Amino acid sequence: MGKRILVKGYFKGNLGDDLFLKVLADRYPNETFEILVDPTVVSYYMSLKNVKIVKKNIWFKIVNKLTNVFSDGGIYTVLLRRYKAVVEIGGSIFPEKKRAGSVNTERLYLSKRMKHYFVIGSNFGPYETQEFLDSYRQFFSSIEGVVFRDTMSQKLFGSLNNVRYAPDVVLGLENEVKKNTENPYVAVSVIDLLYTDISRNSALKKHAEYYENIILEALVQLVDKGFDVKFVPFSKLQNDILISNKLKQKLLTLRENANVDILEEYSTESILEVIKDSSYLLSTRYHAMILGWVYGIKQQVLSYSDKTENVISDLFPQQYHYVIGSGDKYSFDIEKMNTAQPIEELSTKAQEQFYYLDRYLYKDSVEGINE
Repeated sequence: MGKRILVKGYFKGNLGDDLFLKVLADRYPNETFEILVDPTVVSYYMSLKNVKIVKKNIWFKIVNKLTNVFSDGGIYTVLLRRYKAVVEIGGSIFPEKKRAGSVNTERLYLSKRMKHYFVIGSNFGPYETQEFLDSYRQFFSSIEGVVFRDTMSQKLFGSLNNVRYAPDVVLGLENEVKKNTENPYVAVSVIDLLYTDISRNSALKKHAEYYENIILEALVQLVDKGFDVKFVPFSKLQNDILISNKLKQKLLTLRENANVDILEEYSTESILEVIKDSSYLLSTRYHAMILGWVYGIKQQVLSYSDKTENVISDLFPQQYHYVIGSGDKYSFDIEKMNTAQPIEELSTKAQEQFYYLDRYLYKDSVEGINE
């Protein structure tokens, strides 16, 4: 059996990152990929037949702790011989913590020992210091290839000849024709603004109440027009189900006869189906917006981060959207809901996210050169 490809990412049952893995695995069915995940989320990835799973169980943690005594590589000092390449795939995977930062030791260890290291699908930042930017410029220059999903990130490293831009990986999903549904509904993707991590601006917390109120404002209008409501939580860990339930109860207080459902059982395929079959879409999650484009669903985007703003600017500036925390008065107009169509050109360009990985995996047949 040939060597595997290590895939590093945020694999914790978050739809956007799970879609990255699905697209990667589907693109290269003859390759074997391996991910390291917590035992609690293993079931989310069992359907990907060419993805092997290493559970971060008690034995994993013991070995990792022991090997960290002798090496910065930790568990990878044991696993590394299994791999022929490293693919780091994800969106906001390069944020700077609130201090002068540099490249983490795990990335440095792998990049020094693996000839083939690729970054796919990300944006850079948010960052605060020049030190952080410079350290990553050095890191990116040392690996085989980087493809960002927004032009702003690419321009930060424009002096490097191994850094490119292509539209978001998920735009390359198959965009089957939307089915007709008997009961038209709006799909709703929301986030808990009171939840924060290093990739989300903590200042958003003060806008949580206003955000929830504007979601309700839009939903009341849609319910009054005869639409059912289906919440599609993207991440249980980040409280998507919690905030969906909260908004459901508030909506039923305002419109007691509203038909409101929450997709509580996480599954990549089930979320895709709900969005694909919807009549309209309220998108806060970045990849809800992207899926709206893929499936041609008219939407209003509620933007909470620069990553959303940058991609709208790059690909579809006309997108009907509202920036949370902008200070502008919110308004909702169903007639203004829109989507990026046709999608074929964006889908084709999104394939270029795999430019460097294609070049490596197919080089013998395409370029005829030996490793």
